Amino acid sequence: MDSIKTAMVVLWFTLTLVVALSSSVLKNRVQVLERRLATINSNIQKDIADIHVLKAEWSHFNTPDRLRKLAYEQLSLENAKPEQIINYSALQFNYENDRNTSAIRKDNKNLTTLVKAEVKKK
Repeated sequence: MDSIKTAMVVLWFTLTLVVALSSSVLKNRVQVLERRLATINSNIQKDIADIHVLKAEWSHFNTPDRLRKLAYEQLSLENAKPEQIINYSALQFNYENDRNTSAIRKDNKNLTTLVKAEVKKK
C-alpha cells in the first residue's frame, strides 16, 4: 500500500511538473506572438498613414489645371487641327473582309485628298 502511495505522489508530481513546464512554454510562445502582432499592427497603421499621404499627393498632382499647365509647358501641345481628325469609318480593322478593305482604301484615298484640299485652303 505504501508503494502505491509513493507511485501516486510521483505521478501527481510528474503531472504537475509537465503542466507547469508546458504552460510556461505556452506563455512564452503567446508573448512572442503578441509582440509580432503588435509589430504587424504598427506596420499596418504606418501603411494606412502613407496611403493617406499618397492619396493627397495624387489629388494634388492630378488637378486638371496643373496637368493642363504641364502639358503646354513640357509637351508643347496645341489645339487639334482639322487635318488631324479622321472619320472612324476610315480606320482599317483586321477582322474586316477583303471587300470592305478595298472600300476603306478607296475612302482613305478620298480622305487624303480632302485633307490636302483643306491644308491648301489655309
